[in-house]
Amino acid sequence: MSRYDDISLRTLALTEPSQLPAVDWSLVDQSAPVLVNFKYGGASHTLPKANAIVMTWTSAEWAAMDHVFIRSGQAESPSSALPKDTSWYLYSRQAPSSGSGANRLWGYYRLVRINAFGGGSHTILLFKSDAHLAHPPFLDGLTKELEELIGEVDASRIYSIGTAGGATITQNLGDVAVANCATCKLTRSENSDSSFNGKTFICTSFFPNMTNLLPRVQQKLFYKLSDVATKTEWQRLLTEAKGERRDKSLIPYSLNDLMNAPIETQNLGDPKVENRKGTPLLTTDTYFIAEGNTPQYAALEMDDAVIGAVASKLKMPFAFIRNISDAVVVTVDKKGNVISEDAREAWSSVQYNNFGVYSSFNGALATWATLVDW
Repeated sequence: MSRYDDISLRTLALTEPSQLPAVDWSLVDQSAPVLVNFKYGGASHTLPKANAIVMTWTSAEWAAMDHVFIRSGQAESPSSALPKDTSWYLYSRQAPSSGSGANRLWGYYRLVRINAFGGGSHTILLFKSDAHLAHPPFLDGLTKELEELIGEVDASRIYSIGTAGGATITQNLGDVAVANCATCKLTRSENSDSSFNGKTFICTSFFPNMTNLLPRVQQKLFYKLSDVATKTEWQRLLTEAKGERRDKSLIPYSLNDLMNAPIETQNLGDPKVENRKGTPLLTTDTYFIAEGNTPQYAALEMDDAVIGAVASKLKMPFAFIRNISDAVVVTVDKKGNVISEDAREAWSSVQYNNFGVYSSFNGALATWATLVDW
């Protein structure tokens, strides 16, 4: 399981080494978001109005979004944090009846209100997208979904948040990158002839405020991945993976071969937020893992350049907040032999599958902080 194929309500890319903590909002002198009640008109009804749209994608990301914005008052195991589809509202207006075969398009939503710095409040439409650049109906479907959302909600900005691959070895598991641009690099036949391909889309009219509340949230509320990604846990996960048919490519390698700085326990106790304004995310439609030599990108993900393209066309300010759910993977073992691509992908998936929900918790908190600090 990875960022590429974790798209189903019934796919739990979540394990149980520790609970997601209750959020003590008083530590940063704030209060929890509040659900906004409205009359739901059904899946084909237009969406409610909101000040901002916050989109996410995978089940791990959705679990963290729900936990932070809706059910923050108590600790939850990662699997119980995954929302039931009946607890969110389905939106499928003018959508195909199905996409990947796992979910109905377009997705699920809730409406929350958050208090703002200086008084007042903002209404946020939280949206779990079932349209995805790498899955049917591919770029055309994602583009149509975005046009519908942006046209109906009448928001003043749109955020895309969620998991991402690390672009450099300085990005640790659980870190968060905030960016305002993304480069589109598409190779699938369903997408590659798009006019978006090869282009970079940047928002020059807006960038999230990172100077006031966010540093305190990082210090007081972020989840320290060192609590769960211990050496003992890494060894257990590697041993377990070697017993799975899909991960037999890992059999030749020891834990020592696969460990590197971005996932070492001693480096995971102080997760950080990176201001990557002006540095694009790399958006691909295949599962791309960096070799540690891509500092020209803020992180690696699989949707955001399309958000940037459509939002730019519709004159909608946008931002991206991406948590590092799978770090740069080593390319050679301790003997200097090249590690196979299958093994690198398997090890990346081990990271995401077991720790993606914890890194997503940090990304959701960072998003909330910048929305409060409008």
